[in-house]
Amino acid sequence: MQEALDGTPEVARAAGDLHHLAIGPGAALEAEWIAAGLDLPDLPAMRQYRVDRTAETLKAFGYDGVLVMDPMNIRYVSDTTNMQLWVMHNGARYAFVSAEGYVIVWDYEGCEFLSGHSHVVNEVRPAIGATYFLAGSRHEEQARRMAAEMVDVVTEHCGPDARIAVDQCHYVGYKEFERAGWTIENGTELMEQTRKLKGPDEIKAMRCSAHACQAAMHDMQQQMQPGMTERQIWAMLHAGNIARAGEWIETQ
Repeated sequence: MQEALDGTPEVARAAGDLHHLAIGPGAALEAEWIAAGLDLPDLPAMRQYRVDRTAETLKAFGYDGVLVMDPMNIRYVSDTTNMQLWVMHNGARYAFVSAEGYVIVWDYEGCEFLSGHSHVVNEVRPAIGATYFLAGSRHEEQARRMAAEMVDVVTEHCGPDARIAVDQCHYVGYKEFERAGWTIENGTELMEQTRKLKGPDEIKAMRCSAHACQAAMHDMQQQMQPGMTERQIWAMLHAGNIARAGEWIETQ
């Protein structure tokens, strides 16, 4: 984490146990899992494992780094979130990981504190919004600005003529990256290959996640009453999911 960010009150608050952005389950939920006989994951160790896995896969593929804009991939490499559903269809956040495991997150300006809990994030920078929603008719201009900064970062960490995997990007970005001499590789493939091999703490986390889902469904079933609408019942499942550190329900 950038040293300038470490001491700010916002970062300190974001790392507190009662703040959901600490990306941790909290004592009450941990007690529920322990009572169910589950082993708890070591979250700092899991974060480090994921960065190490990404760097390992980059080296195996012969790539110098990866640029990710898919929020699921950003979460994987940094364990940071910001409006996950929104950025699924508005590429406003992005991250870079070098083959040496250096992690940079670009987030909304003023949102640096959202990475305060994650020791694997080396830098947080203000993102340049190049979506049409954020930039309007100047989206290409903004995309060129974003690409220029990314080229500088890659040149610093990877040198010239780099092989960089990209999972998704503004089309202007691809043009600018090629103009800078990059060889563009498939970032989606790279991240899928990275994420498919689970570490011991990830397996523990998956078991806890499955238990949270089952417990939320049990709560919903216990509260069902004749005459309730499907939406009323569905709202109970959402409530149980969110109370157990879930972010959203993927399908309906």
